[in-house]
Amino acid sequence: MARVLVTGGAGSMGRLVCSRLAANGHEVKAFDLPSANFGGMADGVIAVPGDLTSVSDVADSVNGSDAVVHLAAILPPTADELIDLAQKVNVDGTRIIVDAISSHAPSSRLVFSSSVSIYGRPSDDGIITISEPYNPDDNYAKTKAESEQIVAESALDYCILRISGVSIPVFQEPPAAWPFLPDQKIEFVHRDDAVNAIVAGADAELTDATRVINVSGGPTWRMTGAKYVADYFNMIEVDPADAVYQDEPGHFSWYSDEGGNTSLNYQQNSYQQYLDQLQADIDRLMEG
Repeated sequence: MARVLVTGGAGSMGRLVCSRLAANGHEVKAFDLPSANFGGMADGVIAVPGDLTSVSDVADSVNGSDAVVHLAAILPPTADELIDLAQKVNVDGTRIIVDAISSHAPSSRLVFSSSVSIYGRPSDDGIITISEPYNPDDNYAKTKAESEQIVAESALDYCILRISGVSIPVFQEPPAAWPFLPDQKIEFVHRDDAVNAIVAGADAELTDATRVINVSGGPTWRMTGAKYVADYFNMIEVDPADAVYQDEPGHFSWYSDEGGNTSLNYQQNSYQQYLDQLQADIDRLMEG
């Protein structure tokens, strides 16, 4: 049993991570803003209100931890609108986390939730490896790239997870414009598999080659944007020809595994399983 701190623990992904960690027998603390809703947290999860940009709040929460899962961040579109806030929370907050662990829990594992957006828009038709250079083209991606470097340049035991687009197996209204092109390669990841990777990252055996991992769905999730949209629209009985796509390629491609799934064993939901789960949710809504 380990003592694990989860920043952003009251958020949608944070709650799932906290719940899974607690179910695995760990002592879990969920660190989030005092204004966050900590109601309904899983049994065994301790709420720790605090500010990621406060050195004292972070130091107090980190003290005694065996692992720190750093999920807290300003996300798009806010991160691309409030530039200074995103820099303060995403980058400066990560630096505060790293410094606090170094001073108060130097043997802790740091799991940093990053994004495939750090690669920028795909420049070729290949599969993206972790050695692909940084090429962020929006503020959110820039803050993630800068934060990654802070983590990687530290002396900590770390795991950086570059997470692809997360597919949630419940019905959601289609976006005003799908964030990719019809012929663009995409390889999303099931929400539960993203959680699997984050949770496993807290105590998995890692090598130098698996300190940075592309977290994506695997071979069954490799397709074009048009295929993904057509499958979704067919389930809700909408003509895929009516789909609206953005004008430029999105931050998505196909991703090289490079031992990441072997280390974390996170790919548990195939694309077909996702479709079946989504269809079941749509059927439930139609019946209700």
